Amino acid sequence: MEPKSNAGKYIVGIIVVVLVIWGIIYTSSSSTAPATQTASSPTSTSDVSTTPTPTPTASPTSSSAKTVEVDYTNSGFSPTSVSINLGDTVNFVNKSSESMWIGSNNHPSHTLYSGTTLREHCPDTAGTAFDQCGTGDTYSFTFEKVGTWGYHNHRDASMLGTIIVK
Repeated sequence: MEPKSNAGKYIVGIIVVVLVIWGIIYTSSSSTAPATQTASSPTSTSDVSTTPTPTPTASPTSSSAKTVEVDYTNSGFSPTSVSINLGDTVNFVNKSSESMWIGSNNHPSHTLYSGTTLREHCPDTAGTAFDQCGTGDTYSFTFEKVGTWGYHNHRDASMLGTIIVK
């Protein structure tokens, strides 16, 4: 008689561990959504090719700061990419027939800009998280970090855009 191989047991064990880890990640991602999120909201990730390069912030003089408008329409964000300077503000305006909730990537956690999860930074009383923290017709955010910051509409994560802060 040949001795039985333990390879099958190892493979089954590895599969079980992977499924448990996936379940934990999925559960924690799902639980970060606020109570107002419906089951029909997308759950796919919307990673825009981003390369965050946070740097210490410098306070620009108020006369040099500008405001740029990005419209949210039924076909997405317009323009989809905006280049601004450190300290500039982007004003997002909903001109669509759908609800708008601006959130930094990655969907659904919104951790890219501030490094905190949706649950940790909403409500954003300090104004440091690039996240609207709920639906609304307008949302303004002043960028205090240099980098390329992807964002999406949390209510339709296929609608993407990019803010490049120099």
